[in-house]
Amino acid sequence: MFAVNTFIDTVQGSKKYFVNTFITDKEIQKPLNAFVDTQTAFVKQIVETNKALTNQALATFEKFASSAKV
Repeated sequence: MFAVNTFIDTVQGSKKYFVNTFITDKEIQKPLNAFVDTQTAFVKQIVETNKALTNQALATFEKFASSAKV
C-alpha cells in the first residue's frame, strides 16, 4: 500500500512541478494545482475502495473454501 501511495504522490508531484515551472501566471496556477490535488484524493480513494473490495472477496472465498472442505 505504501508503494502505491508513493507512486501516486510522485506522479501528482510531477504534475504540480510542471504547472509551477511552465505556468507563470499565479491566477492560472492556483486552479490547476487544486485540480491536481483533487485528482490525487480521487485516485487514493479508488485505491482504498479496491483494497477493501479485494479484502472482502478474499474473506468470502476463504470462507467458501473452508466450508467446501468439510
